[in-house]
Amino acid sequence: MNEFIKTAEEYVLNNAGDHVEVSYTEDYDDIFVFGYQAKDKKIMLIGQGPILLVKKDGRIFEYGSATGVKQALIEVVTKLNKERLIKIFYEEYNIQNNNYHLIINDIYRDDDGEDLNNLITVLLRNRIEYSTLDENNKTHFHYYTKEQLEEILKQTPINLGKYFSHDLADVLIDLINTDIYFNWTLSEAK
Repeated sequence: MNEFIKTAEEYVLNNAGDHVEVSYTEDYDDIFVFGYQAKDKKIMLIGQGPILLVKKDGRIFEYGSATGVKQALIEVVTKLNKERLIKIFYEEYNIQNNNYHLIINDIYRDDDGEDLNNLITVLLRNRIEYSTLDENNKTHFHYYTKEQLEEILKQTPINLGKYFSHDLADVLIDLINTDIYFNWTLSEAK
């Protein structure tokens, strides 16, 4: 536990300054939780919430004061579980990186079109979007229709981008739960 306290102290020093100190810690199986407060007890800082350190790899998830420790724990454990499932299909996946593009490599084209229909259903359910530029170079986002998806998915591989109204992790979990044999990958946007 001393190594996690040391990491917490370094994090607080590097991210909040030397006028604050670790004010509480909680130790869980996979996660170490801490917070900070001003060293000067006459001063009370507001706005900061729990900070969660993933013991396995040292990643930090920081929350604001509106999030309690239990809520933060639930959110981080949920994210890590999603990440673990997605890594079965894309080993380098990191749930903290939201700069991935979804690429459909291929679609099994059976006689009844069930695979294509299932894929389109997942994409529509998660409200996939595309962007256009107007004459003033202003970006506008539009939801794909079933017909547009049927057309663009005729040629694979196809980069569908990263614009979904739901979190990409949720989209990927939906893809996995719908059909584990969908042939997809991710690409990190530069």
